[in-house]
Amino acid sequence: MQKDYKTLIIYVLTLFVVVLLIVLKKQQTHLTELENDVVTEEDIELSPDSIAQEPVVEDPIDKKSTPMRGIIALIIDDFGYRNDHISNGFLELPGKLTYAIIPGHDHSQLFSKKAYDAGYEIIVHLPMENIGKTYGEEEYVLMSYFQEDEIKERINKAFENLPESIGLNNHQGSRGTADLRIMTLLAKEIKQNKKFFVDSRTTRNSLAEETMRKYGVPTNSRDVFLDNELDEEKITEQLMKLADVAERKGLAIGIGHVKPQTLSVLQKEIPNLQSKGFRFEFVSRLVY
Repeated sequence: MQKDYKTLIIYVLTLFVVVLLIVLKKQQTHLTELENDVVTEEDIELSPDSIAQEPVVEDPIDKKSTPMRGIIALIIDDFGYRNDHISNGFLELPGKLTYAIIPGHDHSQLFSKKAYDAGYEIIVHLPMENIGKTYGEEEYVLMSYFQEDEIKERINKAFENLPESIGLNNHQGSRGTADLRIMTLLAKEIKQNKKFFVDSRTTRNSLAEETMRKYGVPTNSRDVFLDNELDEEKITEQLMKLADVAERKGLAIGIGHVKPQTLSVLQKEIPNLQSKGFRFEFVSRLVY
């Protein structure tokens, strides 16, 4: 009887140990699964990957310790007019920024090459017709009364002038982007060249984004203008507004210009936003 009692105790203890080992094993497996399920910023799918050049400029941010709060694509317009300490200052900003260059100006090709070599992304800033008077860029601007051949020729001439460019956004164009014929011809030509289009949204009547989607052109549109008012306090407010949109939506596109006030704000605030978990990304990664 005593022997049977000892045997029972041994059996119960053995069973307890086995059950304990099974429980510990399941807990370890569960912890491993939780670790694998954590979504990092590298896991977020941005499209299309094949459009963007290999990034050279990196965000100086510890991606493992800083949770990502949003992705910002920042386009700086109107390069080509100047070659000075202001334009060169934009070549020292941290983060993957996109520079929109107006074709045909004295410094357009020089800056395009310098910015590309420095690791930034280049797009054509194509002049389009305004509702009011349309100024400048007579060799490249798209006017609503042009014939189809003239429009195609000018678009291709712009891409040829800036061979580093991988996409296009509109310079002015409150009339041009609201013209269905112009936008249709532009969409077909961009598609033919395997580029993308970002609508600067210079008018609420723009047909650009919906036309691009109709013809299968990767596209998106501007969320916030940074510097309609050339005041550093106002520009900072607009940049924070852009960050708020990025945090709310996950992604946001902002547009600024080659101005000393804009450069000064970005020099101070880009590192600040990066340290808070905002990631600056090429706009080519935010079109779809």
